[in-house]
Amino acid sequence: MDEYLIIAEVATRLKLTPKTVKNKMAAGAFRLGVHYFRPPGMQARFKWSAVVSWLEQSQEQGSESDDDSIPMPRSYRLRKPCNGKVSIAS
Repeated sequence: MDEYLIIAEVATRLKLTPKTVKNKMAAGAFRLGVHYFRPPGMQARFKWSAVVSWLEQSQEQGSESDDDSIPMPRSYRLRKPCNGKVSIAS
């Protein structure tokens, strides 16, 4: 039998704040219709088995990465030298 949880319960199980769960929903990490649904007049309900599979996928992707690079924000731009001068790469 499937278990359905509200945002606060998911946050507790994942050891996150409810705001972080909402941010992940807004960012698309948790997708409507895949990980959760929203009944009319009620808050979102998460299907726990879908959240567990999402966790397993994210852990697999993290372990496959042999790249030792530092994650940078999207707004970060690499600078490369151009004739001895530093310019912003486009």
